[in-house]
Amino acid sequence: MKKRIALQLFMLIMILFTGCSVSNKKEQTELSDGINIYYIDSKTSQMVSESYTMTSDTIEHQIEELLQMLRQPPQTTLYRNALPENVSVKDINYSEDGRLTINFDTNYSTLIGIPEVLCRATIVKTLCQIKEVEYVEFYVNDQPLIDSNGVVVGLMTANDFIESIESETNYQVSLYFANEEGTGLIDYNTNINYNGTGTIEELVIKQLINGPTEVGMFPTIPEGTTLLNVTTKEGICYVDFNEKFLDKIPEITNETAIYSVVNSLVELPKRNISKVQFLINGESIPTYREGFPFDVYFERNLTLIESAK
Repeated sequence: MKKRIALQLFMLIMILFTGCSVSNKKEQTELSDGINIYYIDSKTSQMVSESYTMTSDTIEHQIEELLQMLRQPPQTTLYRNALPENVSVKDINYSEDGRLTINFDTNYSTLIGIPEVLCRATIVKTLCQIKEVEYVEFYVNDQPLIDSNGVVVGLMTANDFIESIESETNYQVSLYFANEEGTGLIDYNTNINYNGTGTIEELVIKQLINGPTEVGMFPTIPEGTTLLNVTTKEGICYVDFNEKFLDKIPEITNETAIYSVVNSLVELPKRNISKVQFLINGESIPTYREGFPFDVYFERNLTLIESAK
C-alpha cells in the first residue's frame, strides 16, 4: 500500500514538473519569435538583420542580451556592427510606461552624420522588438542626445527609421501657412524627401519654421523659434518649442499660428496623429498670448482653411 501511494505521488510530481517545463518552453518560444539583430550591409549601407533566438525571460535581461548581441560579429561576413567597440553603455533604465533610456559614455559623441543615425537605428529597431519596449531614448554621459541641428533627439520608435538611410522616401505633405490678412490658413501641398534622419514630424515643423516659399503665403511661427523636441505617442504629437514661439507676429491671429502646426501634423500620412499638445521648454503652460488656452489637446481645424494650392 505504501509503495502504491509513493508511486502515485511520484507520478503526480512528474506530471506537474513536465507541465511546468512545457509551459516555460512555450513562454520562452513566444519571447523568441520574430527577434532580429540589426546590422549594416557594408556594400549598400542598408540595414539588414539576422534571426536570433532570445534566451532571457525578464525585460531587463532581454534588453541586456540584445545589447550584447549588437556587439557580436554578424554571421554574414558582408555585414558589420553599427555600434562601435569603443562606445560603452554606462547604464540603462526601463520604466513601466514602455520607455527605455540608454546612457552611453562620451565616446558616443564621436559618431556624427550617417554613422550615428545608422547606429541609432539598429539599436532602436532591435530593442523595440521586445513587446514591452515602446520607446527608446539616448543619453550621452547623463545628458539627452542632441542631433547635428542642435535638437534633442528624444523618444524614438522602430517606425522612425527606414531600412536604408541613403535611399530617400518621398512623402506628400500639406503645410499650412497664413493668408495675407493672417486670419486664415492656406494649404500648400509639397513633397518631402525623408532619408531616415529624424522624424517626418520634425522635418515638417522645421519647414514651417523656415516659412513659405510661395507668393501669397506668410509665416506663422515667429523668428527665433527653435524646435526642442517632437514625439508621437498613442496618436498624440507632443511639440516642444522654446519661448520664442510665444512671440506674436503682427496680424497673425492665435488660431492661425497654432493650427498651422496642428493641421500640418494631423494630416501627415501613416503617422496616425489625431491631436497635438504644445510644450514650452519642456513644460505645459496654461495660456498662449492674451489668455488663449494652451494646455489642451488641439485637433485639426478645417474652418480656418481659405483655399488649397
